[in-house]
Amino acid sequence: MVITDPNPDERGTERWFTISSSPTQNDIQITTRLIEPKHSEFKKDLFHLKPGDSIEIEGPEGKFLLPDKAEKIVWIAGGIGATPFIAQMQYLLDSKDQQRDIIFLHGLRSLDEDPCKDIVQQCEEAMPNFKRIIILSQDTPSDWQGEHGYIDDKLIQKNVPDSSKRQIYVSGPEPMVDAMKDILLSIQVDEKNIHQDWFPGYKEKY
Repeated sequence: MVITDPNPDERGTERWFTISSSPTQNDIQITTRLIEPKHSEFKKDLFHLKPGDSIEIEGPEGKFLLPDKAEKIVWIAGGIGATPFIAQMQYLLDSKDQQRDIIFLHGLRSLDEDPCKDIVQQCEEAMPNFKRIIILSQDTPSDWQGEHGYIDDKLIQKNVPDSSKRQIYVSGPEPMVDAMKDILLSIQVDEKNIHQDWFPGYKEKY
C-alpha cells in the first residue's frame, strides 16, 4: 500500500499488509495497530483517511493458503502477525469447515494487544479441534496460568508433540519469522511443511 505524503518520515510512504478479511466477506479489510505517540507518518496518514481519498494498492501476492482438509495445522503468530489467521478463521466459520485440527501458538506482549480475541472465541466454541495457546512475553498478570516467554523449540514440542506431521504457518515480524524457521528445522519439521508470511520493518521478537 502506498499513501502519498509530501513530508514522509524515514520509513517512506509504502507498507506491506496482510488481508484480514475472508473471501466470504464483501469488504477487504486490513488489521494494524496504532501506538500513540510513536506511530509513523504512514500510520498517521492511514488512520486519517476519509471516504473518497485515494491510495495505491498492489497484490494480493503469495500462497499463504489453507491446506487440504485432511492436513493437521499449526499457526504461529507474533502479535499483529495473526492477521492472516483472522481471515482464515472467518472463512472456516462462514464455510462451516469446522472439523479442522488447528493449534494456534500466539505470542503477545500483553493480553491488551490481542487482535483476535472475539474470532478466536467463536472458533473455540464452534470447532472441537481448534485450540489457541497464548504466550505472554511481558505484561503477565499475577494470576496467569498459561505460557510465558517466547516461542521456542521446547514450547513447540510441549504443545505440539506431532509438529513434524503438521503443516506449519508462521506470521509476524520478519526477524521472528526467520528465527522460527530455524527452530522448526531443528526439531525435524520438513522445510516443505513450513509456510511464511512476514512483515518487513518490524523488530519485535515475541
